[in-house]
Amino acid sequence: MLAPNFRSTLNRLESLSRNHILFFRLEVGRLLLQDFFSGDFVVYQNRDPHKQQSFRTFVEQCGSQLADLGFSEIGLRKCILAHIATAPLPAGTVERLLFSHVLELARVPDPDTRGILALETVEKQWTSVELRAAADAALGAEAAPAPAPPQLGRVVSNFEKAVGTIDGLTEQWTQLAGHKLSGRQKQRMFSSLEQLKAKIAAIEAQLS
Repeated sequence: MLAPNFRSTLNRLESLSRNHILFFRLEVGRLLLQDFFSGDFVVYQNRDPHKQQSFRTFVEQCGSQLADLGFSEIGLRKCILAHIATAPLPAGTVERLLFSHVLELARVPDPDTRGILALETVEKQWTSVELRAAADAALGAEAAPAPAPPQLGRVVSNFEKAVGTIDGLTEQWTQLAGHKLSGRQKQRMFSSLEQLKAKIAAIEAQLS
């Protein structure tokens, strides 16, 4: 357990991080996105090697001055991504996040999923590690491939096998000829036969 004086210091540092560091970096990201990418995140994310490279030129030519301000190219790009990630979030959410939270959210491309994760982070008071795990799970779900459609030849073969199954059932039914059915059993048989006829009719209509 933290000593009371440590808790007080930590709380004030967290407040400074939320109220100053985060918004400073978000404003840096907004400024750079506007100046070099027309404020358009799609332009920023465009990997076309022939697009205008003014941002890279800016970093190369002003590297020493940027370093004096405490900036690196990686740090500046993180600011841009942070601005992009937080721009569509609901009002009042960003103020309750840390910069480390925002960087984890920036890894999630879908804005709706990002918004849900941001709200859960606030409501459940997740650490950045906990948010990272949730983001990884969301990314895994987004990346899961859609099931492959069945192969046509295999489906036809399965229908042929189904004929054999029906033949077996028909033989069993023949062996039970003369046995009296209960009203419930007769109703179930009629229902099953009607369903089979409807499915067969639908397939025949598609074939024709």
